[in-house]
Amino acid sequence: MKDGRKVFFSTLLSVLLIISNIVAIKVTVVAKLPLSCSVFIYPFTYLCTALISELYGNKDARKSILYAIIIQIIVLLAYILVTNVPNQINSIDKANALQKVLTPYGINGNYYPELRPIIATLVAFTIGHIVNVGLYSFAKKNTFKLIAVALSVIIGMIVDTCIYVLISQMGTLAGNELVLQLINRFVVNVVASVIIIILFMIFSIRKKEEVKTTKKQKG
Repeated sequence: MKDGRKVFFSTLLSVLLIISNIVAIKVTVVAKLPLSCSVFIYPFTYLCTALISELYGNKDARKSILYAIIIQIIVLLAYILVTNVPNQINSIDKANALQKVLTPYGINGNYYPELRPIIATLVAFTIGHIVNVGLYSFAKKNTFKLIAVALSVIIGMIVDTCIYVLISQMGTLAGNELVLQLINRFVVNVVASVIIIILFMIFSIRKKEEVKTTKKQKG
């Protein structure tokens, strides 16, 4: 059962990262400022790493982060391969639609994804989640678990957001727009953090109940 949960949360981490990169091209407007729809999905990657760290330890959490990055790179290479193979004549429209979503840029008929936001995501994801896991491991030894997960998730997402916005948006937005972009993402992250903390505590309570049940059965 425990191994099944580890596989589930590790897989979910990779899936959320992949989906976030796909839907990043969909832009909505919050407070009159464009905001990528990935901000409504991506924060929940922090729930996965927090739970893996809590249930299985830092080592497994870091492995899951590494696996998610490797899988994302494999998926990106698959995008490039699929969109560059010849199209069947009666499927050109569908193929072109797929190409515009997955690999919107091209040189001499060779298509590839928008690299800057992908690089920004991978760098921010790696650093933000390592901060999250490391800080949670340290904080839970020195304070209450609820405070530890709140601090680690919020600080990890702040680091993540700052790195992502600076790499992906620097030079494309004016200074005030860049600040507003950060503020909007922080607001979304705070809301997501509350949901993440609630879900984390629910899983933690279930874990305690399972431990008590196991002890009773052994007793």
